[in-house]
Amino acid sequence: MFRSRDMGRAVAVRRWTTTAVECYKRGCNCEGCFYKDFFSGSSQKCQMKASVLELVRVIGTPDVELPQFLEEEV
Repeated sequence: MFRSRDMGRAVAVRRWTTTAVECYKRGCNCEGCFYKDFFSGSSQKCQMKASVLELVRVIGTPDVELPQFLEEEV
């Protein structure tokens, strides 16, 4: 199934991959991503955010625990 997302590319989504889950857990923030350096010198742009958005829309969220950040009271 191909769908066009806001990033302008068509993506085929079938299942959550390890890389897609890691991207989802980071909130689609490229900081800390293995592929960030891969695309840094290229005219191509990472399409993982588009894939993650489509996976959430079509399949739903992955079954993972998201880190909780609690602030300490001083």
